Amino acid sequence: MDVSTASQPQPPQVTPLAEGLTARTFAPALDADGNPDAGTGAFHRAVALGFYESTPTDERMRLQEQVLVGDGQRITGVYVDPGSASLKHWGEAHEQLTYGSEHPVGTFIDFDKTLNAGGPQLIDAFLITGVTVDASYRRRGILKHLMTSRLAAAVEDGKAVALLTASEGSIYGRFGFGPATREHQVRINVSRAGEAFGLRRQPSGRVLTADPSKLGDVIDEVFAGHHAVTRGSVGRLPDYRRYGTGEWTPDDITTPWRGARAIIHVKDDGRIGGYAVFTFRGWDEEPFTMRISDLIAVDAESQIELIRHLSAMDMVERISWDGAPAEDPLRWALVNPRARRAARESDVLWVRVLDVQKALENRAWGADGDFTLEVADPLGIVSGRWRVVVRAGSAQVAAVTGDRDSGPLLRTDAETLGSMYLGDVSVRTMHSAGRAEAAPADLDLISAVMDLPTAPHCATHF
Repeated sequence: MDVSTASQPQPPQVTPLAEGLTARTFAPALDADGNPDAGTGAFHRAVALGFYESTPTDERMRLQEQVLVGDGQRITGVYVDPGSASLKHWGEAHEQLTYGSEHPVGTFIDFDKTLNAGGPQLIDAFLITGVTVDASYRRRGILKHLMTSRLAAAVEDGKAVALLTASEGSIYGRFGFGPATREHQVRINVSRAGEAFGLRRQPSGRVLTADPSKLGDVIDEVFAGHHAVTRGSVGRLPDYRRYGTGEWTPDDITTPWRGARAIIHVKDDGRIGGYAVFTFRGWDEEPFTMRISDLIAVDAESQIELIRHLSAMDMVERISWDGAPAEDPLRWALVNPRARRAARESDVLWVRVLDVQKALENRAWGADGDFTLEVADPLGIVSGRWRVVVRAGSAQVAAVTGDRDSGPLLRTDAETLGSMYLGDVSVRTMHSAGRAEAAPADLDLISAVMDLPTAPHCATHF
């Protein structure tokens, strides 16, 4: 067996567009008055159309684009060539009745953040959002071109992983993405009757009512602490600060969010350990409900104390929280675990490994051990074999060439590796599902090395 000193990810072959379509990648731009330029405005109106949203007003566009420009986002649009369209039987209708040639029929947004995979350092990640294809231009290679061309750019830029959140669950597996974190939509009964709320642990620290408009730095600092210790966490967009401080209303960012309320947990040593932004659902909704919009804590202590405070507020009978961790210590801190009910479970983060060596050397591991990982990748980015050696919780990974040795071997594909990467699903489960191959004698060792004792959590939506 020959072991190379580094893996070499291969950019995927870029799928060509159908005749008459052209792709352009550019940075969103503002004019001298701080408004989006014509190309940027047309692009984001197309994104809104693709997600069945209302056409954004000029003021909303201005505010949103200022943030996106500052965040360094990149946009790629696919456009109908006017000259080509004019030769088609539908060319006249296209020119007279559609949104125009400056309006893309395919959209793709990407930007850079970091991912906590539980390893020695945060990982540089390539984030994807705003993916749409106009229904009039399906089966023209638009999605495949957008995905392969931008993943090629991410590989060439040296990114270890690509990440996205998916509106539909059947689209992205073919591109090597697998769902890797989950969250619960929970309803917590805090009434005095029935499944009454009560906690087993004694209160600690102090929860204070906070003025949302003063929380900007706290939001950033608490999230930074949470991000540093939470496997599955992804760096956030600037939008979270604007919503959390009440500068933007979720349904209309052109108006302040006057219904937003906030609390902070101050630990016994004076540090702020967490915050929650929430709203009261109104007297017409029964049971009377506080809805958590964002709750971030550096540890379980601060999370539980924030929930305790909300549970004790006068007249409140229910707390709703759509972004609760799938593996939540709150459930086990309750005297009656049925007071917390999961109304729905959904996936959040989808992971696509772009560089096996970088990705695996910066993830967490369950035990020491050695094995060979063989990956099949339909896009060819990470096809190959790697020797994984884990010692004291740290991995050394190198590409293998030549004949494989006789050690334990795990065979899987890029999509499955993405789902297993953060530890949300075990090797054994994927083996039982027929998505990972290992000899029975190897499965125990590989499972012990690769599987992790707790579930990851991602509180960032994008």
